[in-house]
Amino acid sequence: MNPLRRILLAVVLLLPSLFPSPAVAESAKVRQGVKQVAARQYKNALKSFRDAIRKDPNDAEAMTRIGDLYASGQGVPRSDAEAVKWYAKAAPLGHAAARFALASRYASGRGVGKDPAEAAKWCRLAADQGHPGAQSLLGFLHEQGMGVPRDEAESLAWYRKAAEGGDVAAQKLLAWRHIEGNGVPKDPAAAAMWYRKAAESGDPDAQARLAGMYRDGIGVPKEPIEAAKWYRKAAEKGNAEAFAGYGRALLYGRGVAQNESAAADWIRKAADRGVPEGFFLRGVLYSYGRGEPKDDVEALGNYRRAAEEGYVDGQLQIAGMHLTGRGAPPSDNTAAAWYLRAAEAGNPDAQAMIGWLHEVGRGVPKDRKEAARWFGLAAAQGNTVARDRLKHLEAIR
Repeated sequence: MNPLRRILLAVVLLLPSLFPSPAVAESAKVRQGVKQVAARQYKNALKSFRDAIRKDPNDAEAMTRIGDLYASGQGVPRSDAEAVKWYAKAAPLGHAAARFALASRYASGRGVGKDPAEAAKWCRLAADQGHPGAQSLLGFLHEQGMGVPRDEAESLAWYRKAAEGGDVAAQKLLAWRHIEGNGVPKDPAAAAMWYRKAAESGDPDAQARLAGMYRDGIGVPKEPIEAAKWYRKAAEKGNAEAFAGYGRALLYGRGVAQNESAAADWIRKAADRGVPEGFFLRGVLYSYGRGEPKDDVEALGNYRRAAEEGYVDGQLQIAGMHLTGRGAPPSDNTAAAWYLRAAEAGNPDAQAMIGWLHEVGRGVPKDRKEAARWFGLAAAQGNTVARDRLKHLEAIR
């Protein structure tokens, strides 16, 4: 299963245990219990919800709230089985949140035997009632063919309904699909729109992705101030990718006042969490003695960690260091190997460099035909140096 799909399923299935049920026509006792939950008086809240059921045995909202307490272990021992019992009482009474919660348990097998058909049944009922989480889960079920026929068009329709209803997981999925052109037109502007909706709901992952789009001018104008703003929001919520993005903004003063000390703090946090951009930026700190002591060995080590994770800037940096012998042992072969990795990943600067290495025969065989091929690839992406070298090769044929 695609990693993003796993994340989506995990988010959708966890939602009922992470968030309380939305308010419907609540009794006085339920309203009292909701206030007690907000005040973290969970045992008192449980008593209020039970009092509501004693007064009205069909109080589905109170039943669902008790299920939520058991699902999250608030005021009672955490128990998916007990949560399912209460959701199963409320779901036949028409409570949308209970139906979604029950569907998610049948889909995941938490607290009840895994049963895709039952999951789809309860999910469809809740989705038809306009529950965004259920609509998102139903989109996933149709995408995977779990309990319902596999149907990409139906899946996309439900994801869109969920996203329009405010479901963050569906909004992020649609954004990713528009970036990749997966089942929808490739449309960076649409991707940015969906990421913005999720970001404005406070989702740190969406905030970091929106920041990156503003930084690189993908789907939105290149806007350093907006990029720094969203990176800061995401970083302050603990998003590791944003640690690096905000650290970079602070390091170079892009969209925010330059602050090398604060930049180094954020960059260290990113590197400590294994973020490739964090490794690269920490290499920069060591290379130039900015926020870290100048140390070529530490710099090269951090660049290498970034490069080995596929971070192209790290690959280019190592290649250049080995090619020039600055901060690394001179080695045309090592330089060519790293330029080739970056070139094969589609980087036009690396493609131009590997073309030049083939043209002059450094680290790779001298081969004008191969040089022209790489220059052509780089030129097609707008690399002017490659375009000039290509014209030169054509002129001396």
